[in-house]
Amino acid sequence: MTRSARMIVPLLAVLLAGLVTWPAAAHATPAGPALAPPTGTVRVHLLLPSDVPYDQRYPDGIARVMLEAQRYYKQELGKTFRLNTPVVEVITGEHVRGWYENTPNGPERYWWTVFNMQQELMRRRGLGAPDRRWLNVGEISAEGPGAGGGGGNGWVILSGHDADGAAGLNGPMNRWYGGMVHELGHAFGLPDSRYTDGTPMSASFYDYPNTHFSQSQKNAILNGPYGSFLY
Repeated sequence: MTRSARMIVPLLAVLLAGLVTWPAAAHATPAGPALAPPTGTVRVHLLLPSDVPYDQRYPDGIARVMLEAQRYYKQELGKTFRLNTPVVEVITGEHVRGWYENTPNGPERYWWTVFNMQQELMRRRGLGAPDRRWLNVGEISAEGPGAGGGGGNGWVILSGHDADGAAGLNGPMNRWYGGMVHELGHAFGLPDSRYTDGTPMSASFYDYPNTHFSQSQKNAILNGPYGSFLY
């Protein structure tokens, strides 16, 4: 699921240049271009390859993961991020699943699927990396051998096993809640911890919800490039 923010931030730069509420989970069907949400929103995109059928469990599940992460950030920081309504924007991809999985993009196959997704989202949605208007989360229903994902540079980019997990099809939900908290930490500017230290920026995210940001991590988020997004 995760690679160090120290890796993904330079790779992306080179390759690409209150209380929790419960808003609607997603569009009922894959949508065309969405209305831009307010600046300061965490914007969530689910890209469905053109040969992958729509399944409501995926946007609903991803929305639940995002809402749990929103609640956790409020608990830890006293502030949290805003989500769009609906939480998840579902986009029909321009290519079949195999294209995203097998078209080289980046120095390792680990990144091919998620970089192919991200670059399509950027082009079709007019997004940047980083994008000072929104923090972006992209997930795709595609995997491929060795595929993974990560966070950094104002983005979270995740492949099929994370989407399956959010949909309730790939093990206990706490694994995916903790994973999203971890990757959002990277998107907000945090590096990986150097050892398992009880914080979600280490392997301690697998123990979610029994993991907590350190004070230095809290300060780094609040004073970081997207700290103004928190309310």
